[in-house]
Amino acid sequence: MPEGPRHPTPILLVLALRWLAFGWMLIVALISGQIQRPVEAGIALLATGCWTVWLTMAGIRRMRPVLAMDVAVAIALTVAYGHIHPPHALLTEHPSFMGAYPAAAVAACGAVYGPRGGCTAGLILGLSLPFAYAANEVALDRLSFLQVLAMIGGGLSYVLLGGTIGAAARQLDALYERANRAGLRAARMAERQRIAAQIHDDVLQELARLRANIREAGPAWATVAEGIARQESALRGLGAAEPDPLPTDVVSLRARLAELAERHDDVAVRLITAGPFLLPAGMATEISAAVAELLTNVVKHARAHHVWLTVLPDGGDITVTVRDDGVGFPPDQDTSGLGLRLSVKARVHRMAGGVRIRSSPGHGTEVELRIPKGNDHA
Repeated sequence: MPEGPRHPTPILLVLALRWLAFGWMLIVALISGQIQRPVEAGIALLATGCWTVWLTMAGIRRMRPVLAMDVAVAIALTVAYGHIHPPHALLTEHPSFMGAYPAAAVAACGAVYGPRGGCTAGLILGLSLPFAYAANEVALDRLSFLQVLAMIGGGLSYVLLGGTIGAAARQLDALYERANRAGLRAARMAERQRIAAQIHDDVLQELARLRANIREAGPAWATVAEGIARQESALRGLGAAEPDPLPTDVVSLRARLAELAERHDDVAVRLITAGPFLLPAGMATEISAAVAELLTNVVKHARAHHVWLTVLPDGGDITVTVRDDGVGFPPDQDTSGLGLRLSVKARVHRMAGGVRIRSSPGHGTEVELRIPKGNDHA
């Protein structure tokens, strides 16, 4: 059975067709006067009724064997029609005892397995028609051209029915899956809007008041105010709508850095981002490699317990900051080591970005990578 959500309507319609066809079988058996073997007809009606009741009560489970049994029942009814009715009844226009019930099996295969499954079931059922003619004592080699065409047309009608039902069911399933995705997306969007409203009403307003008070304190607090402004921007980004599925040449920087952070179990790395940051794959790879080198330096030299990895938008740039609570170093100490020069500064400079390092003994180290967001050099 195909994966993915399935709309229940096709199977329910097939079930309704079964009951209508079974009702037609009862009517023909009672009033047509064309039943030559009533005992066999009664057995066929009882077996078909029990099978229909079981399908209704139990639903369709163990799909493949159930549908195979359903096709077998349809073939048995087709052959039984020729046996139960008087000889040569198939060549007349008398009402059919089996009615449309065999067609329900073909329709079920089409609803579950699509056009291919429906056509296959229709072909198998169509190939059983010569056996029904033989059971009805009709000599196949004596059929006229029109009678042969009628028999072939009956078989092709089953194939056409199965293919049509299968195609319609596939289209309905596709629409059903699309509607489910749209509903889930709408639910996520509503939740994001709720979170964004809460952030705006509580956190952002409080940060704005705090930033205004700090700026009034004097130029010395400008750096703190700038940091608060960045956090405001990050929080606003958290309420942004979720992006559509990514193109093949675009990746999420947040996802790349999250994988990187999870691999460092020797130091606690906390990732803070303001969104997925969709970038060309090469650019995201360069940034991830630079951050990996910085985390390696922290583990080797900083003796830190915690690392904060922050990714924030800053105008047309992306700012990636790696801050630790390690031992730090004096501001005048040379920070142009080979690893920092080759694996960090060189990568950032290739993307037309810059690197800034701040540290002091006992207060950890902060390395800021600033990369133009529109740069696609990588």
